[in-house]
Amino acid sequence: MPASTAPRLLETEAGGAVAAARDLAVDALLELIEKSGLRGRGGAGYPLVDKIRAVRRNADGGPIYLVANAYDADPGSPLSRTLLTRNAGNVIAGIAIAAQAVGATEAYLYLHPDAVEARAAAEEALANELGVQIEIALGPGGFMGGEETALLAVLESRRAMARQRPPYPASQGLRMRPTLVASAETLAWLPLIVVEQARASTKLVSVTGAVVRPGVYEVTLGSQLGEILTEAGGASGKLKGLHVGGPTGGILASSRTDTRFDFDDLRVAGTHMGSAQVRAIAAGTCIVNEAATLFAYLAKESCAICVPCRVGTKRVQAILESTYSGLGRDTDLAWLDELGTHMERFSLCGFGITAPSILRTTMREFPDDYRIHIQEKRCPEGVCKPIRSRRYETMVQP
Repeated sequence: MPASTAPRLLETEAGGAVAAARDLAVDALLELIEKSGLRGRGGAGYPLVDKIRAVRRNADGGPIYLVANAYDADPGSPLSRTLLTRNAGNVIAGIAIAAQAVGATEAYLYLHPDAVEARAAAEEALANELGVQIEIALGPGGFMGGEETALLAVLESRRAMARQRPPYPASQGLRMRPTLVASAETLAWLPLIVVEQARASTKLVSVTGAVVRPGVYEVTLGSQLGEILTEAGGASGKLKGLHVGGPTGGILASSRTDTRFDFDDLRVAGTHMGSAQVRAIAAGTCIVNEAATLFAYLAKESCAICVPCRVGTKRVQAILESTYSGLGRDTDLAWLDELGTHMERFSLCGFGITAPSILRTTMREFPDDYRIHIQEKRCPEGVCKPIRSRRYETMVQP
């Protein structure tokens, strides 16, 4: 069932967790975290204990930093804001426990500038004695402000742009010092792990689109997508697709409700956890138009530091818009596939690396939408209106 098992992140505050953690040796604390199975909730699913150990290995007696990423880059998935508003105490206690684990004396809670209520809740929770200096820092707004290395640039008073990896933040992060960057949701598990030896078995998810009760829910990892929709009251009408993972996530056919909401299962399905948004796409939606809209958003939000992402998102947007404007060609699918491969292989960060999942999944799951637009020069749903009157070509086409 999608209903989560206790303890619940949104409901259960683990009082006394910081004091209990102080009584533990670091090795004992790390063993508890490892046994919990806690993987990063920010999208990639990397085991938190491995991140902590990597930071500790790189410590050389100098400063160590911790950044709790509560930015919520995806406007459709306000997970951290919801968590802080309803249970800020666990997030703040989790930051203090993680700081103890890595040996950090300075920590940052990184928020979106629009997260006014979440900031107020965090400031109230900071009144407690935590043994670590925690500063609330505001990002610039926009999608890229929440990327792991872009937020480090913001904290260094620079523009939110991704940086080359390696080196990873665990070795050269904030101010080129070892830094643990983890999502607020990930860190909120630590008090529950310390006090109750809890298993990290649930995940916050934002259910949006054509459902009866859109909102943020806590579900058991491994729940089927259909169960998650049921948690939100079910679909409000007939569906065409399920968009999983936020703006860079793939779009699956509506029949794929048995796909499990888990890091590894979603990857097999061609998408990823990403911002943990599950968006129900209503019947009558043209998927080519939907993909074009997503790439127009990504092209606007790209930090533009790397060519594969900066040029790739714009080029894909142009081809998709040309396709639903009646200018599509049979060679476009091969061209899109090549652009997707280039972005996956050469982009600097997960933004450009994961964006092609939109192409991969829509061309696989909705081939007729592409075929009808390209070969019959009409919209399969009768909803597309041309926005381009000509194509702009590069010197070489596939």
